[in-house]
Amino acid sequence: MNRPEEHESPLNKRRCPRYELETELRATVFGAEQRGVMRGRSLNISETGIAGVFTTGWDVGTAVNLEFSVLVTSKPVRVEGVVRSHTDYRYGFEFVDLMPDQRELIGKTCRTLALLQ
Repeated sequence: MNRPEEHESPLNKRRCPRYELETELRATVFGAEQRGVMRGRSLNISETGIAGVFTTGWDVGTAVNLEFSVLVTSKPVRVEGVVRSHTDYRYGFEFVDLMPDQRELIGKTCRTLALLQ
């Protein structure tokens, strides 16, 4: 008998595992229509992006600056991102143009969260 989970579509698979991360997540939109810093809460993080909840939103494809805290450093992480998904108040951001030190910090965060979950 075939089970649906055995034939999961490749579109439903993630490139990187996600790890729960609950912290303040700040987003600032690029460009002239910049409305200031929007504050929300993160839900989870992966090596390629972060998801969060915001009361104010953006369209898919909107470029943003993101800022959030992680366990492995006392300084806030600041990265560029793009809105890749949006459902109600939940937004999924993909990290873009990460510098090597940012990529290493996010990777270390994910490895640490993997041990804790």
